[in-house]
Amino acid sequence: MKKVRVAIIGIGAIAESTHLRYLLENESTEVVGLVDMDVIRAEAVAKKNGISHWFRTIEALLENVEVDAVFICTPNSTHIPIAKKAAEKGVHVFIEKPIGIQIEEVEEYIELARAKKVKTMVGMTHRFRREASILKSYIEQGAFGELYYVKAKLFRGRGTPKGWFTNKELSGGGALMDIGVHVLDLSWWLMGCPKVYAISGKTIGALGNYQTKYTNSWASKNSKLNVNHVFDVDDFSAGWIRFRNGAVLNVDVAWAINGEQDEAISIELFGDQGGAKLNPLTIYREENGIVTKTEPHFAKNDVFQDEINHFIDCLLENKEPLIDAEQGLDVLKMLLALYKSSDEEREIVF
Repeated sequence: MKKVRVAIIGIGAIAESTHLRYLLENESTEVVGLVDMDVIRAEAVAKKNGISHWFRTIEALLENVEVDAVFICTPNSTHIPIAKKAAEKGVHVFIEKPIGIQIEEVEEYIELARAKKVKTMVGMTHRFRREASILKSYIEQGAFGELYYVKAKLFRGRGTPKGWFTNKELSGGGALMDIGVHVLDLSWWLMGCPKVYAISGKTIGALGNYQTKYTNSWASKNSKLNVNHVFDVDDFSAGWIRFRNGAVLNVDVAWAINGEQDEAISIELFGDQGGAKLNPLTIYREENGIVTKTEPHFAKNDVFQDEINHFIDCLLENKEPLIDAEQGLDVLKMLLALYKSSDEEREIVF
């Protein structure tokens, strides 16, 4: 069977420990190259894993190696510029979340990818959580009736990343753009991806570059991106999204907060026939006139592995990814509307 020839653009800690690992383990792929602006690191990781080619730029990769797909794991502001260069050559694209930071450039990329028949998938890992898949099946079967309110939250006590993540020029935003994108996307997907009517939000740099003792943090492996220590983004965000079907989504996220830390994304869904929550997965129904509470039992899965294998399967079988570029753009529009609402202190009507 023909293997999918892939390359990874941006060899950070997560790209090395997850994307590279599972691509090497997938029998249907061949990792043909690595790209990183720190070419010394790219060379070291390539030699460690038996990969023949490494480059400083995607242009050098595309000129010297035959590649079917790229995995873009670079700072947010570079996602679309890199994706455009791949799409121009007819190379399929996996983009780590968020898809980009500017609506216009994402729309331009989508038109290009469509013209070049390039598949695009955005890395929204939480859609692949087994409990999320189980909950999605309940919703699609109508178990909860019409969903009218969803509340989603992810708070870290002290979990602000370092490096380019806090530099708005590179990241496009702070906690909302980094972890809020997962909270928003998972909730919106579970709700059936309804059309937005209006958005209100508040983003704050509350704790900022705190100096709390005895806390752990992590930074990009690329030392060149970490040297300036810029912190000009939000570390707390709250949002209220009204959809055209009448449903409402409340989203709260924080990198650092003086309160209890969540172990994972917390989501509560309320419908007129039942409800549910994630973390842990719990189903609430009325049966025989009595309210019941059920906690399904299931084996956990490796979400990164399933996500990466899904993209490769889509290429091999000519299927559309679970989250394509258009949905990635819809999520970005919601994120940017939350920022705009906060900046302008008004509700943004779509």
